[in-house]
Amino acid sequence: MKSTGRTSSNAVDNAPPPRSGGALDEGAAQARRAPQRRRVGILFTSCMVPAASAVAALHLAGCWPLSYSERCEDDTRYCTPDGTGGGGGTTQPDPTCEADPTLDPSTVRDRCAVFARAGAAAGGDGTKARPYASLSEAVESAKGKRVLACSVGAFEESVTVAVAAEVIGGFDCTADWTWSAEAQSTIEGDANKAALTLTKGASGAKLRSFKIVAADATVAGGSSIGVAADDIEAELSSVAVIAGNGMDGAKGETATAAQDGASAPNDVSSACVTPVYGGLPGVTTCEDGEATSGGVGGLGGKPETDGGNGQKGQDGTPLPAENPDGSGLGGAGQLVSQASCARGEDGALGPHGNPGDRGVDTALTLAGPTGGHGLRGTSGARGQGGGGGGGARAGEFCAAGGGNYDDGPGASGGGGGAGGCGGKAGTGGKAGGSSIGILSLGTKLVLTDVTVTVGKAGNGGMGGDGSPGGLGGMGANGGARVSVSGSIQGCAGGKGGAGGDGGPGGGGRGGHALGIAYAATPSQAPALSVVGEGTAGNGGAVGLGGPAESNGAAGVSGACWDFGANASCPQQ
Repeated sequence: MKSTGRTSSNAVDNAPPPRSGGALDEGAAQARRAPQRRRVGILFTSCMVPAASAVAALHLAGCWPLSYSERCEDDTRYCTPDGTGGGGGTTQPDPTCEADPTLDPSTVRDRCAVFARAGAAAGGDGTKARPYASLSEAVESAKGKRVLACSVGAFEESVTVAVAAEVIGGFDCTADWTWSAEAQSTIEGDANKAALTLTKGASGAKLRSFKIVAADATVAGGSSIGVAADDIEAELSSVAVIAGNGMDGAKGETATAAQDGASAPNDVSSACVTPVYGGLPGVTTCEDGEATSGGVGGLGGKPETDGGNGQKGQDGTPLPAENPDGSGLGGAGQLVSQASCARGEDGALGPHGNPGDRGVDTALTLAGPTGGHGLRGTSGARGQGGGGGGGARAGEFCAAGGGNYDDGPGASGGGGGAGGCGGKAGTGGKAGGSSIGILSLGTKLVLTDVTVTVGKAGNGGMGGDGSPGGLGGMGANGGARVSVSGSIQGCAGGKGGAGGDGGPGGGGRGGHALGIAYAATPSQAPALSVVGEGTAGNGGAVGLGGPAESNGAAGVSGACWDFGANASCPQQ
C-alpha cells in the first residue's frame, strides 16, 4: 500500500501490532545485509513519518531502509496529498516546505529548494552540495520550488524570469546556507541588456534580498536598465538596484555628393551649313528619376523661312513655379542685320531641402525606451537647365564661286547646360541611451524596501549634414560664322542652375535618467528610495546649417516618469 506522505490516524489505529523479538532482529539483519546503493525505500503504514532524530531507530525497526530516494516517483513519503509530490524533480511544493526559509532553516534543503551559487562548478544539479552556477538556470529548473541564492560572489549574467518563481538571496553558502537580513546576493547584468527581466510568464514572481547592477552600455544609443518588468503582478523586496550609464546616440549620416548637371555638347550647325539644327542641350537624369535639361539652341535663319530671321532658343527645364528674373529662358534670335542674337539665360537654382524634425517622442518597451530619433531632412530639388542660345540671321554671305555670294542660313544657337541634381538629405541623429533603475510596463509591480541609484544618460546624436546640390552644366557656344560681312556667330546657351542643397537631419533626443519608468500612469507614486536621480542626456544638434528648432530635445530625469502621460508620476 502506498503512503500519501502523511500517515492518517486511521492508518495508525488499524495497523498490525509491532513485531517482537526475533522478528525485529531478523528485519534489522536483513536491512544491514541490503546493498548500499540509492534505491526505492518502502514506508510501512504501521510507521509514522520519522523526525530526523529517529531515523537510526526506524532503520533498525524495519520502517526505513538504509538507502532511499527523495523522489515522489520512487518514494511516497515525498508525495503531496494529491500524489504529485514535493521532493526532487516534482512540480508541486511539499507542504513541509511552506515555511519561509529566512525564518525556518528546516526548509533550506534539497527537497524544498533549488540552490544557486556564483562560481560553482559547472554541471551542478541545484542541490546544496552541487548548486547551479547560473541563477538563470536555477530559475528555469525550479519547477515550483523556491530558488535560494548564495551571497558569496556575483552572478555575472542578465537574468530572465519567465515563471512565477520565488527567488531569495542573502544565504551564506560557506556557513551551511544560513540567511542574514543584512546580506544580499548580487546580479551583475550583461552590457546592453536589463540585469533582470520579468516577462509575462513571471506573474506572481517574488524576488528578495538582491543587489541588481546594470552594466554601462557599450553600443551607440544603448541603455543601462536594472529591472525590466512586463505588465504583471510581481514583487521586489529588500532590493538595491544600480543602473549604469547610457551611451550617446549615433550621429546621423552625412549625405553623399549630388550629381552635377551635364554640359551641352558642341554639336550645332554653323553659318552656310545645311541641314540647319540647333545646338543640342545637356540632359541629366537624377537618382530620383527626375530629369533636368538645357534648352535646344535656336535655329539659324533660313532665307526662305520667316524672312531669314534667326530663331529663339528653347527654355531650360524644369521651369520655376515663379520666374520673375527670366531664369533659363532661351535667347532671342537675330532679327535684323545690325543687331545680334541673345545668349540663353542661366538656369535657376533648385530649391533647398528642409531640415528634419528633432527627436522628441519616446515609447517604453520591455527592452527599454524607443523612438526619439531625429528625422531625415528632405532632398534639394534639381536645378533648371540653361536656355538655348538664339540663332543668327540668314544672309547673302555664303560663297557661290567666282567671288559671288548667295543667301544662306545663319549659325544656330548653342544648347543650354543641364541643371545640377538636388543635394541629398542628411539622416537624423539617434536618441541617446537611458539610465533607468526599474522599468515597468504595468502598474502592479510591488516594491518593498527598494533603493535605486541612477547613472548618466547618453546625449542625442547630431543630425547628419545634407550635401550641396550638384553643379549646373555649361552651355555650348553657338555655330561658327563665315568671314564675310553680315555673318555672326550663333549665341551661346545658358549655364544650368545648381541643384538645391539637401536638408540636414534633426538632432536625436537625449537619454533619460529615471529611478522608475512606467508605460502607464500609476495610481500612486511607487514606494522606493532614489539615491541619485542621475543626469539626463542633452539633445543632439541639427546638422550643419539647420535651425535651432531642429535640435534634439533633452532627456528627462527624476525619481519616476510616466511615459503614457509624458509627465512625472503622482507624488506621494
